[in-house]
Amino acid sequence: MEGPAHGSLVPMRLRDLLSSEEAQAPADPCLLRLLRLPGGERDLDRPVLGTVTIDLPDPGRFVSPGDLVLSGLAWHRRHRQGRQDAAADPSDAFVRVLVEAGAVALGAGEARFGHVPEDLVEACARHGLPLLAVGVEVPFTSVTEYVARGRTEERIGGLAALVDRHRRFSTDRQAGAGADALLELLLAELDLRAHILSPTGRQIAGARPPLPEKTASALAGRFLAAERAGERAPHRTVARGTAFSLFPVRSGPGEGEGDSAPGAALTDWLIAVEADSSDWNDERVDLLDRLARLVAVERGGRDTDRTMRRRAAERLLALVGSAAAAADGESRQALFDEEEAAARLTAGAAGAGGPGGPGGPGGPESRLRWQAVSARLDPKGVHGFPVAASVRDLLEEVLLHPRCLGPDAGPRMAVTAAGDGAEAVAFVLVGANALLTPDAVVRVAGGSLPRGLRAGERLAFGVSDPVGGAAELRHALAQARNARQVAAPSEAVAACGPDDLAAHVMALLPLIPAEVRREFSRRLLAPLTDYDRRYRSDLVPTLRAFLEHDGSWARCGEALHLHVNSLRYRISRIEALTGRNLSRLEDKMDFAAALRMG
Repeated sequence: MEGPAHGSLVPMRLRDLLSSEEAQAPADPCLLRLLRLPGGERDLDRPVLGTVTIDLPDPGRFVSPGDLVLSGLAWHRRHRQGRQDAAADPSDAFVRVLVEAGAVALGAGEARFGHVPEDLVEACARHGLPLLAVGVEVPFTSVTEYVARGRTEERIGGLAALVDRHRRFSTDRQAGAGADALLELLLAELDLRAHILSPTGRQIAGARPPLPEKTASALAGRFLAAERAGERAPHRTVARGTAFSLFPVRSGPGEGEGDSAPGAALTDWLIAVEADSSDWNDERVDLLDRLARLVAVERGGRDTDRTMRRRAAERLLALVGSAAAAADGESRQALFDEEEAAARLTAGAAGAGGPGGPGGPGGPESRLRWQAVSARLDPKGVHGFPVAASVRDLLEEVLLHPRCLGPDAGPRMAVTAAGDGAEAVAFVLVGANALLTPDAVVRVAGGSLPRGLRAGERLAFGVSDPVGGAAELRHALAQARNARQVAAPSEAVAACGPDDLAAHVMALLPLIPAEVRREFSRRLLAPLTDYDRRYRSDLVPTLRAFLEHDGSWARCGEALHLHVNSLRYRISRIEALTGRNLSRLEDKMDFAAALRMG
């Protein structure tokens, strides 16, 4: 059966259930036959809101207004003509109760008697209730499913119109947070659970209870991987035994009508619907796509709220740079004092309940602390979007996750692009007992974002110690940038803090210019690499193993399957070729650094 036309707000009508002879509907042997239409043609336009199947003599409490009542007539008793008046007629009593309950029509099955009893036909005529015949070949379930499908498509049409009206309103005016309420309405009508997630798995809106954090992160990772691979949305997956369909909320340019191109930025949000969309019709998929575009409009409204903080961060970054070059310390301090007041106000710390505000956990204003964060995405060029905006937005998404700065962190952070455009810098306000840590950053960013990075791309973060005021931000920013440079180069996503700078002297190697590192390594190891190439020996691997085993002859020989005397011979060759002595700590450190930088 074909349901009513999708997209129209006209509900399913009684005529939609009738065969072509009676209602000029498309021919379909499964549609019903009209027996009585007491109200004439206008009865065919009665809306059908649902179905109920019942065979009790008193069906009233089971019938709702607008119901098509289906009955197999098990309650019906034959009686001889003229023996009963209307008041004692069970057919009359049955029909009267249906009319009082607001039934739209009665569908009487012909299976029991081979036809619809005449007394039932007359009772429907008396009470003005349309009567339909349900043939033996038509199961009640097919009628019920047909009506249910039509009602679902009718609701989708109405909801689609609602989405379009809301989107036009949000586009013409400043967008707010209405997508949350609209999402709740739509999904309740469609009997679906869904969640709006950020690329880090932060839960922005949706069903309650929220998803477990690991599940949300896994769904975000699956979404980013599918988008990176160019798969067509919606992306279907399974998490914790539940099927999900993932719809993109585009954050980049060209996010208007009809934009469904894959490969969007790492900063896209997603709608995770707890359903397998493989069996959905096009109308339902289109409705969720429209909802995703509406959420994108709402997100744009939220992003405009960050504009002031982004500008404040840009001014503060420029001030830090100019202060570093200032010669007059007093004028430098005055500049910092002036900017500090503006930056705190812009960040919402004053009276907003943030750290250091009157209602915040940081307590008095003097306990307010700043931390600087540096993030860099290498190499340049991310999925066709401007690198500067991508890295800035990525850093914002990471810091907005509750695991980093707690809930409602937006007013306490200001982020801007920096350097050559592949770097972003954030200045965040924290309380004495709520510091940002590299572990929190890498846990948030490292959960889902690696699946959205292409081969060779690497995302590194550096976090500074807290400082007491804006005058110390130059030091904090330098500290964050140095920490970012020593973040593990082998990891796709890594984060470091000041403690990592002091963990080992080797951690400082990335702070040395690349050309200096390469030249140092080449000059120290060149005699060994030349010897190995000429004589096909293994002096460089032997040196590496000797240092890794802390200069232990026995353990190194065992690892290399060498007799200790053979190992001693190789070490002596290394010392002779390089002029170094591996019994000296300084020379061991030089060799270790050269191997690390080579």
